[in-house]
Amino acid sequence: MKKTYSFKQEVFQKHKIANAVFVATMMASTQASAAGFQVNVQSASALGNANAGFAANTENAAVIATNPAAAASFDKFAFSFGGAYVEPTVETTGENTPLAPYYSNFNAGFGTNYSGPSKSDYDVDNSVNASTLPSVYVVMPLGNKVAMGLAGYTNYGTNTEFPDEYAAGLLGGSTQLTTFNLNPSLAFKVGSKIRLGVGAQIVYGSAELERNLGDGAALGAMNGIAELAQAGASAAQIGGAIAANNAALSGQGGGTQAFIMEGDDIGFGWNAGVLFDLNDNHKIGVSYRSEVELTFEGDYSNYQGAELTGQLDLSLPAMAELGGFHRVGNIALQYGVVWTEWSSFDGLKGVAAENNNLVLFEKGYNYEDNIRYSAGLSYYLGEKIILRAGYALDEAAGDTTISIPDSERQWYTAGLTFNITDTLSFDLAAAYIVGEETSFTETDTNTGLIYAFTNKAEAVVGSAQMNLVF
Repeated sequence: MKKTYSFKQEVFQKHKIANAVFVATMMASTQASAAGFQVNVQSASALGNANAGFAANTENAAVIATNPAAAASFDKFAFSFGGAYVEPTVETTGENTPLAPYYSNFNAGFGTNYSGPSKSDYDVDNSVNASTLPSVYVVMPLGNKVAMGLAGYTNYGTNTEFPDEYAAGLLGGSTQLTTFNLNPSLAFKVGSKIRLGVGAQIVYGSAELERNLGDGAALGAMNGIAELAQAGASAAQIGGAIAANNAALSGQGGGTQAFIMEGDDIGFGWNAGVLFDLNDNHKIGVSYRSEVELTFEGDYSNYQGAELTGQLDLSLPAMAELGGFHRVGNIALQYGVVWTEWSSFDGLKGVAAENNNLVLFEKGYNYEDNIRYSAGLSYYLGEKIILRAGYALDEAAGDTTISIPDSERQWYTAGLTFNITDTLSFDLAAAYIVGEETSFTETDTNTGLIYAFTNKAEAVVGSAQMNLVF
């Protein structure tokens, strides 16, 4: 029968190097386009204006991604389909060598000449993978007062991946979260100016979390040899242990997979909105999207031989949005404010599905609610072309880590709409997103090692969308 102990329980223990030269204490516990792991590329037309006024602009069906009430402003069947390609770059620079004092003391205690990773071994040119994000929207009027909407899009996701041999492997590894929100809704006209809408969120999510031993392989080997020496082993026995652990002590064991867990789930929530459709040129929208709880359940295994069913709870935060659209002549001003309840996300904690008291891994995140501000301009060049531009400031949701490299971001966007006919149009948009350079420390709670990093993030986004009305 296979053991079912967790990675958190037994990866490291407390030991001492002989003659008290060295003491190492092991603790007994264990994307780039928006704040936290949020995604803000649901519409090409909205992206052109940095999502400013998204909750109020009824130029195409994609508006129901953020405000279900807007469906009631359509008097014809409307369909929008599109996607976005996100190319992020997150440069991670190591600012210290946390294993250096441990190697120094080990070499002094045992007469060896090993050397640990240099600062450059903690550098990574890019830790976030590119992503393609599709979206689809349908609005169907049901008479003069009611309309039905159906939206499919992504609100949250991340895809960070570090090299297998990365020295800080227990912090880096691979963190992948994919979600897709199927959002049916109903909207109602109340008088001539007010629209009300309510919808259901059906969110499918899949997650995979993988970590490698990194520096933990060498530190574990040093501690094992220290324990042997403390137990009174002979010089020959200690020499044999050093030889047996030469690969780990030389930094060649860092790529060993520490653990991996993957799973999926379907969660449910709701959303609601109000649209003040004052006239064709002036609209104000307010919307709210509830928190969605996902419980990922799937296979867990670690390098010690454990194989069991793991469980990971994840909260997708609630959001509220205010958007405005005001057109005067050939120019439209748009603005938006989005609040996200990031305080509901407190970290990642994997437990055994059959015994929730058995903690498999744990990583805390210090997140707080944040706000995103945006402003945009649209210029109507005759009846066929709309030129768009926008700017947004996206506050950081919490402390930066290398697995979720959050920071304050600024968005610079531009877009173009082609009205081919009265029933067919195309949107193109691009965004350049610049993250604030952030210096931070992160503690590996498996080993007690404290790492210092500097992160610099940016992203380029391209988006296209087709719109039909008939």
